[in-house]
Amino acid sequence: MPRLRTIILVLLDALVILFSYLLAFFLVRPSIFDPIELEEFFVFEPGWIPFLVISATFLFGMYFIGLYQQIRIQSRRRFAEDLLLVFGFNFLLQAVLSYSRGPYVISRWVMILGSVLAFVGLMLWRIVYSLLLVRLVGFQRVLFWGDTPVAREVAEHMAHYPEKGFETVGVVRFDAQTHAEGEFPVGQVLGIQPGLLGKVIALAPDRICVSGVISPEESLGEALLQCSMTGMAVETVGDLHEMLFQRVSLDSITINELIFSPSFRPARWKIVCQDIYSRFFSVAGILLTWPLMILTAIAVRLDSPGPALLRQPRVGINGEVFNILKFRSMFIDGDARFGTIRASDKDPRITRVGRVIRVTRLDELPQFFNVLRGDMTFVGPRPEMPVYAEKLTKGLPLYPQRLRVKPGITGWAQLHHVPELSLVETKMKVEYDLYYIKNMSPLFDFLIVFHTIRTLLYRTGAR
Repeated sequence: MPRLRTIILVLLDALVILFSYLLAFFLVRPSIFDPIELEEFFVFEPGWIPFLVISATFLFGMYFIGLYQQIRIQSRRRFAEDLLLVFGFNFLLQAVLSYSRGPYVISRWVMILGSVLAFVGLMLWRIVYSLLLVRLVGFQRVLFWGDTPVAREVAEHMAHYPEKGFETVGVVRFDAQTHAEGEFPVGQVLGIQPGLLGKVIALAPDRICVSGVISPEESLGEALLQCSMTGMAVETVGDLHEMLFQRVSLDSITINELIFSPSFRPARWKIVCQDIYSRFFSVAGILLTWPLMILTAIAVRLDSPGPALLRQPRVGINGEVFNILKFRSMFIDGDARFGTIRASDKDPRITRVGRVIRVTRLDELPQFFNVLRGDMTFVGPRPEMPVYAEKLTKGLPLYPQRLRVKPGITGWAQLHHVPELSLVETKMKVEYDLYYIKNMSPLFDFLIVFHTIRTLLYRTGAR
């Protein structure tokens, strides 16, 4: 449902932009309303193609800047500023195209008037959409079968983001959960009692999200089977969590799923395709950036004593250790002087040049050779040092599951800017990695690379 709402939003954004520029064109050229000229404009020229092109570039700019990540407008001022940035980019693009005198250039006054109309139209349309969408389309009613931390996390998320189209109608609390801390965030609480099935039917849930393993011999299992037989959609709470958060909940996933579910074993053709285009892009990356790599190496050597290139052992697919290549961004004796700790923005071990190349990601350019050699791919879980991987496995037994695929230069977890300063944050990063493994595909890889480029330009990424 969230994806459907985003698709609707994109399509209607496109209509608002296209209509605004067409209206501006008709206002600047009133003679176009002549039937003959209209026929030439739409059929024979066709003059509407430049307006389709500019609508597409606007949508690309809005997607690139992140205006489709959240449906609801959190700040009208911030939304207006982002829109102005997109309009500025398109004015610059039109200025460049004007020198080519090509067929996709829009006249100055049409561009100005159309931009004003599109800005006002998008502001009004987005405000109306974020306020009225849920009322017009309605909610999917969710009943949680079990009061667990994951169920509460999902219920709180749905309450905070109503534009995603879900609402909690209640929770069935088991006997062992009668002393759960605090009240459930929203909805009616049902205990284990006679007539439970009738009360569940009266709530008319569209989804029943189950926490834990249900035995069919138990009274709860029997009631759940009857709910399923009446046509109610029954799923695990982890499924809804995955849909809303785009990560796999380690608290709800079972060993059986990891062992038997084929979704956690990427198809062979996906692995082969990823290896082919990763090596191709690594060659292209080396050819395009070798002058920059030479300049970076020189800057690193001049800034502080020590080699420019650093080889660090990292854990790869199935636990195999390999040496990752990076430009050195720390003092060669940094660990001896300041101790071995996880890198952070204010790490005293980082050199002056190191801070620059870490922010711009120039320190990771040598990893093109790791990809070419087959140790890594372009997209995948970030490889960890063996000493940290061993410690994290003790605190998170499922941590090694992220090693089902090759590590990558970028990945789904890196895009979500999750630091690893605590076990809770590392756990969340593993959940994003498992989501990537479960949904791995060439299209998903290209989407992650696209968002990585955007992150680099806005310098919002995490290490």
